[in-house]
Amino acid sequence: MRSIRGLPVAAALTLGIAPFADGADATAARPAAPAERPARHWSLPATPDNVQWGWYDPKEPPKLTIRSGDTVSIETLPHSLGQIKPGVGMDDIVRLRKENDGGGPHSITGPIFVEDAEPGDTLEIQILKIVPKGDAFNFNLPGAQFPTVGLLASEFPEGFVRYYKLDLARMRTEFKPGVEIEVRPFPGTITVGVDPDEPAAKAGPPIHDARGRTSTLRPWKNGSNMDLNELRAGSVLYVPVFLKGGLIWTGDSHCGQGNGEVNLTALECAFQEMEIRPVLHKNLKTEWPWAETRTHWIFMGFDEDLNQAMKIAVQQTVQWLATQQIVPMGREEAYALASLIGDCRVTQVVDIRKGVHCMVPKAAFANYRPGK
Repeated sequence: MRSIRGLPVAAALTLGIAPFADGADATAARPAAPAERPARHWSLPATPDNVQWGWYDPKEPPKLTIRSGDTVSIETLPHSLGQIKPGVGMDDIVRLRKENDGGGPHSITGPIFVEDAEPGDTLEIQILKIVPKGDAFNFNLPGAQFPTVGLLASEFPEGFVRYYKLDLARMRTEFKPGVEIEVRPFPGTITVGVDPDEPAAKAGPPIHDARGRTSTLRPWKNGSNMDLNELRAGSVLYVPVFLKGGLIWTGDSHCGQGNGEVNLTALECAFQEMEIRPVLHKNLKTEWPWAETRTHWIFMGFDEDLNQAMKIAVQQTVQWLATQQIVPMGREEAYALASLIGDCRVTQVVDIRKGVHCMVPKAAFANYRPGK
């Protein structure tokens, strides 16, 4: 069996160190696709049949059925099925928001069914490549009409929208003369099928509608509207499976965002292609989504109460540190280490359920050697 830093692959995956250990990229040291056929590549275009607006429907027929280890190139649309585009003013943005009351503004491509995925499993979703389209926008809704939407909504009663052309050669865009923004694309929303035990909403519109669909507005254990700006190309998301086949959706595509996403939206855009590789793990148990980049492990928490979201993220960080076997440690040591090196950040405060993510730097474990 191949090994990573002296550990068997299965053990290394359980510890969360596989994707980037020893400088390897996200394709290294992966369980092979089923032996009966090699891994395949699929494409999922953003056709009307493949994109939903603001709701996850567990009864929506899968648009693709793939196997663990296959890759998929997914196209996405801007908000409201592509209806928010250059030239659309605030009155129309408000109208579109009200047309889909309770649902998110997000255009969601999917779902993708992963064979053999069952509740209790974990899906590792490798984000291999992101190719943005050329337009983007940012807006805040009128605080006079939406007094709770956006952190400072009451201070901005009129609303504001601006459209941007992306310089994809330089991966920059001009905010205004003299102010440039780096284009750093990532999926604002990436999810598996909904958690049937998700608690009722503490605030805002109901989570579910009369048809049994779930709004894309709130992040939760299945992922959804996490707005984690670290999920760029080369990163990996681990998420628990709640429904047969996993059912992967993505959308709410972002081309840049500050932590907090304070005015309601990011640099909202669409992707010509986001290439992912889902890998199914039967023996890796995950309660909340967590992620990995080349430099960090990242643990998340979501709740309407920002303090509770912080508590969940720290609990997940401590649990991982206390159970990993890179450098064994007790819970007290894990709690101390989380305080010493864990960088806990406010992911977003505008998705009704607020998010916190705690980043653990891999550099802290750089001197580990097997048997040391």
